[in-house]
Amino acid sequence: MGETRLDISHPLRRLFRAALAQSAAYTPELREKPQLSAYLEEEVLCRFLHADMLWRLRDARGRRLEDVADMLAEADALHGAPSYDREFSMHKHIGDYTLFMLGLFAQYLRRKRGKELLLGALVVPGGTLAELYALQGSRSYQVASVLSGQALYRDLSEHYEALRGALEMVRIYLEACREGTYQRARELLID
Repeated sequence: MGETRLDISHPLRRLFRAALAQSAAYTPELREKPQLSAYLEEEVLCRFLHADMLWRLRDARGRRLEDVADMLAEADALHGAPSYDREFSMHKHIGDYTLFMLGLFAQYLRRKRGKELLLGALVVPGGTLAELYALQGSRSYQVASVLSGQALYRDLSEHYEALRGALEMVRIYLEACREGTYQRARELLID
């Protein structure tokens, strides 16, 4: 599926921006580094509107990768990823995916168990998905930073927990919002 982007004036984008602005009042990282807020809006909230984007990564046989441990195995350039560009793309996706899921669906992740996860040279036994995602999300952004040379991914790694908290506040804002824009947004998301 091709990626679709929301127009800057789209009601959902405006709603996300308002939620992030509210969250920034309690998250110094978003105030001090506005590029992080812009990244959360574009690359996390807007991109994952379509479920197909959550699980866009595929293995060599074309099967959808739904588990972070499987994504990591496929992302390793030394053991499977065909290039460093592919490894970067996969680690960026893992960082974005874990941040999105932890910020908006943490309760669901806390109830689910994950596979054993290889974190560098450390093997982490299957914990809750929330624990595994928290460990790996920051690490994947760090890998993306090294592979791309971009400071943005280093900032995402260093401020991962604060950004996760900011997305939790976005979730609370969206749940509490009762204005017409939110109701239309919910209808768009359901379709």
